[in-house]
Amino acid sequence: MLLRFPPHTRIIVVPSDDQSTNEFSISRRLLVAMTLLLVLVTLLFLVVILSYSTLLQQARQVPELQGRLVAANAQLVRVQELNRELDQMRDMQERVLTMLGVNQLLDDAAEDTAADAGDPMRARLGEVAGVIMTPPPDVWPVEGHVTREFEAGDLVDGLTPHYGIDLVAPVDTEVRAAGRGIVQSAGWDDDLGNFVEIRHGFGYVTIYGHCSRLIAQAGDRVEPGQVIAALGGTGRSSAPHLHFEIWRDGEAVDPRNVIPGSPGE
Repeated sequence: MLLRFPPHTRIIVVPSDDQSTNEFSISRRLLVAMTLLLVLVTLLFLVVILSYSTLLQQARQVPELQGRLVAANAQLVRVQELNRELDQMRDMQERVLTMLGVNQLLDDAAEDTAADAGDPMRARLGEVAGVIMTPPPDVWPVEGHVTREFEAGDLVDGLTPHYGIDLVAPVDTEVRAAGRGIVQSAGWDDDLGNFVEIRHGFGYVTIYGHCSRLIAQAGDRVEPGQVIAALGGTGRSSAPHLHFEIWRDGEAVDPRNVIPGSPGE
């Protein structure tokens, strides 16, 4: 047996007094549509309530998040300041170590530690300390006539610098170390020809160019007046002579302002 719903729904309103009753008729489709609309409106209302609650909760968190952001920015600024201070300290440390001649000495000490006898590290540290505390170079490398003086120059004005003194003497004249130190490099340069570079204490470096032959080698410890090469005319040189430079903390200085007396004495 099939059940059939009436196509219309009758609604009868019975008043409490003696007035006549009112009767309404609503189609089934309209009733279903109204029911669905009521459900949809209810769901939409619930969604709005939930969304508003979420937004309200997020809005309450905004001041706290802003406070955290301000604190994080302050910490970031402080970290950046500390990094800059650390970089400045590292630069200062490098300059001090370079001035004292420690960097190259420690590199050399690390290379030869295995070859030292007894307590190698203590021996090498003793040598390092010995070089660090030495005075600036104070010995002229050769006795000869000065043909060209030190010239700072000015590249802006087109004045080419001459970072040393040229000393003329007979070929193969002994070239001597201007002070105690360690040979940092010895070899060939297109301009200087055969050259020797010695690192001394307190940031001093001396360079000896145009040599005919080299005696000292990289890593050698030298004493003031020790023979390190022979005078010649190698490299870009119009005549045999010694090109002698002194650098301090990475800047070329006039040898006459460092070494007393005159190279001809």
